[in-house]
Amino acid sequence: MQKHSNHQHRSDMGLPLLAAIIIGLFFFGAYLAVERLSVGALPSLGIALTFLCTYLIISALIYLFFRLKEHKEREEEIMFESLNTKMHNMFKYMVHFPYAIVDEQGRVRATNSALQELIGANTPFYRGTVADVCGGVTLQQILSNATKEEESRGTVTQLTMEAINAKAEEISEKPPEHVLTDTADGTVVNLRNGGRYMAKAYLMHLGDDRPSYLITFTDVTELLNLKEKTERDMPAVAYIDVDNLEELTQYTRVNYRDASRKVDDILIRFAAGLNGLLREYERDRYLLLFSQEKLRQCEEDKFSELLDGIRGIRLGEYSIPVTVSVGISLADSTMAERAKDAGTALDMALQRGGDQVAVRRKDGIRYYGGQTRPFQRRTKVQSRVVANYLLSKISEADNLLIMGHKNPDFDSIGSCVGLAQLGLFAGVPTKIIMDLNNANFKIASERLCASRTYSDMFISGHKGLDLIRPGTLLIISDANNFGIIEAPDVAANVRQVSGKIAIIDHHRQTGEYDFEPVMNYIDPSASSAAELVTEMLEQTDTGTDAENAKLVSDEVASVILSGIVLDTGNFTRNTGSRTLDAARFLYGKGANAEYVHSFFNEDYADYVCERSFSGCALMQNDSVGMTWSHGTGRGADDRVAAAKEADKLLNVKGVRASFALVEIDGAIHISGRSDGSINVQLILERLGGGGRFDSAGAAMQGSTLDAAKDALRGAVAAYFKDLEEKNS
Repeated sequence: MQKHSNHQHRSDMGLPLLAAIIIGLFFFGAYLAVERLSVGALPSLGIALTFLCTYLIISALIYLFFRLKEHKEREEEIMFESLNTKMHNMFKYMVHFPYAIVDEQGRVRATNSALQELIGANTPFYRGTVADVCGGVTLQQILSNATKEEESRGTVTQLTMEAINAKAEEISEKPPEHVLTDTADGTVVNLRNGGRYMAKAYLMHLGDDRPSYLITFTDVTELLNLKEKTERDMPAVAYIDVDNLEELTQYTRVNYRDASRKVDDILIRFAAGLNGLLREYERDRYLLLFSQEKLRQCEEDKFSELLDGIRGIRLGEYSIPVTVSVGISLADSTMAERAKDAGTALDMALQRGGDQVAVRRKDGIRYYGGQTRPFQRRTKVQSRVVANYLLSKISEADNLLIMGHKNPDFDSIGSCVGLAQLGLFAGVPTKIIMDLNNANFKIASERLCASRTYSDMFISGHKGLDLIRPGTLLIISDANNFGIIEAPDVAANVRQVSGKIAIIDHHRQTGEYDFEPVMNYIDPSASSAAELVTEMLEQTDTGTDAENAKLVSDEVASVILSGIVLDTGNFTRNTGSRTLDAARFLYGKGANAEYVHSFFNEDYADYVCERSFSGCALMQNDSVGMTWSHGTGRGADDRVAAAKEADKLLNVKGVRASFALVEIDGAIHISGRSDGSINVQLILERLGGGGRFDSAGAAMQGSTLDAAKDALRGAVAAYFKDLEEKNS
């Protein structure tokens, strides 16, 4: 090494000497030219001295520059020669283990022979940066990843001289193949040889003030290739449920076996295309296993082959389509947990109305499909099971709290009152949390509050906090989004204290819960939450004694009926046989139709709010209507007026979906309605809202009315574009 340095020194000294000779010749030539041109004008000796002094000064500066450069490089060589000597013991078993030493700016100062071979360098003093070596990955990125892994321990691992010596002794006792084999943390980089390596950074203090970093490279090419192959081949678990085949064959003149065979044929072809395993584990229910790579292809196609293929099976004289719901899980877990997650995803698909696929991954659930109006699947048996289960949970509770959504409508109020009857029937102390100043509440509860039972039944959210105990059961009705319920703080405290929350709703579930509800009964095919609650009361009211016979009083029946009347538009939309059965039961319990219709009488303020909707426009070949208002400053009244205007606009000939926008307290509230041929819930989901197939809403915070109209136009256009792509 010394000989190499002396040779290098002699080679470097030749550069300033050569420069001095060239400059000397230049100045000598310049002197002769000046001497000839200025004969007699200037003293010859003065010119010569001037040129000589200038030449000497320039030559001295050149000499000093080269000497300083040589000295600096020599210092670096000495430092890294010393560094290599100091670290020789630590890396004596790591001849084939590549590493580099870099400064704090990311400049490479030294490499070992293993790394030189990988990057094609012919000297240990590689003149480049970490990014040059690592295919664009910088030292800061490597340090950032290392710091994240080391946060719990404080900082990046520091290698002092004492640590190096201790590590050397530890390594000397281990065979080479066990040295630094941990690749749990670090940054994957691509080196010039085409391989992938795990780069780790270690902060080094070696006796000077300038920090340096040791970066080690572990070959993980085969490991990552195997991991990626495993992920591609990782089986996705799918549960497939035929939504309405059995119900359709009951009400249409179709042979169930023939229809079921058609469904089987499509599912078998679909599974074969995925190279998957399909098994029917129960009537109209299937288990499908297939690879992640095939799942990605299905998602790119939005599962159109499966959903459209099944939907193409139409039964009966009205050509009603058969639909399926699918829950798929690819969570990074065991097969048992993946199967459980797939079941949860299937529940989500069904609770959103069916005819769709819910894919659960680590980052959440994605939905595909949902273009068909939900088909009523409830039976008397299911309603009886749900009612008995809920009643048992109420009976086990110390007390019962019930709430609906903010700005309650008659469906929210009526369903809460119906659930309170279950609490009273079970003999459990029951309270309904309600906005006591809400106009709808005052109308609906006027007669109820005159009775002894309901005189102190309704309380505010603040009082509800004082009633929470370890045995408290909370039932949330007509809502499944915890951001819009009447008292979110009450729900949060119940979760923390008792963990007992039940949910009953007819709106599509928009997301997963971060807890396990006692009961999650969501059926988007129901007209209203009041309809679901009425069926529970019907199954509970056996009529075996006087107590059961009076489970539902006249006033209670009327309030519950108002919820059904509201959400069905007085039985003009979304009304099925079960809706009429529920209304029949309530009329049998003394519901007064005239009294219920009085709930919907407008006062002058409502009239003013509705008159404020002055703008109107049609879209999509006049099939979608939109109306808007800047609002009157009456908050809840403006929101109710928007819902009424959306209903009115839907009555215009040719309009299949309508939207009413109103500005309230700096936000734009949108009410959407449909005749059942357009899914307004999917449209408003694009704007952060939700709801049901034919009735949905959204609130755009911080938006202007013009911006909201443009956003709604975009959402409608995107919805119809998706439909066109599916049909093409």
